[in-house]
Amino acid sequence: MLKLLRCEFAKLKRKPLFFAAAAISALIPLGCALFLPEMQEFSSGAEAVDRLMSTLFQLSAYLLLMPAVVVLASNLLFEEQDNDTLKNLMTVPVSKPALALAKMTLLFLFSVAFMAVGGLVNLAIVLASGLEPVGFWKLFFVGIGQGIMMWAGALPCVLLVVLLNRSYIISVIITFFYTAVNYIFGTNDYFIMQPFGFNAGTLLPGPLTFRWFFQYLDTSSSSAQMTELMERISPYFVTTPQAFLVVILESAVFLTLIALVYKRQSC
Repeated sequence: MLKLLRCEFAKLKRKPLFFAAAAISALIPLGCALFLPEMQEFSSGAEAVDRLMSTLFQLSAYLLLMPAVVVLASNLLFEEQDNDTLKNLMTVPVSKPALALAKMTLLFLFSVAFMAVGGLVNLAIVLASGLEPVGFWKLFFVGIGQGIMMWAGALPCVLLVVLLNRSYIISVIITFFYTAVNYIFGTNDYFIMQPFGFNAGTLLPGPLTFRWFFQYLDTSSSSAQMTELMERISPYFVTTPQAFLVVILESAVFLTLIALVYKRQSC
């Protein structure tokens, strides 16, 4: 497995798309900081960190990361078929399930890097503003956790990509629909205000990540509307062990299915 992962890393030299995709995590926070007046008038470093990282959590992670993971998965999973090299790999021999899992591990690391790059760009913005980045590292690691949760949340779409066997256009269309649904559900009271359990508010990545990361944002000096929102949804927040229990179980199920379906497909 480690040798396969090293091989996948070596291939990245020929894949500038991966580095470009990781860099786009900075686009939304950077655009907000440069062009939105309310994002340029921070009263303190803590407020700057909180608002910039909130933008990363609520926009970049939801709207950019999940589609990027699925598009890159399409590229990774079928590059050997496209280049007619998969049959050669099978004679080494290389296990197709192990190959699929190595690619999923690479996407896991990409998701972590995506959120890390966005977080570090936010840190640079705060420092360039001459403010002290109070509370940054706590939210930085929350962002890393959200990247992991978004990776796990994208696995159903990756499974769909494998099932459709290189039907890129249909897969991407469904992925963007799935992303939009999760974003809407992640801001909808009905899905957020559900108990931890076997329900859409827990199993879908949109509501689950919102119910996890939102409790780490500083709302002590927020508006009355935000204070009312916190009072309404705080009883439904999930703890870190609860959130990552769901992530581990869901990723185990979908990784197994991805490996099995990939194995059964012809070379």
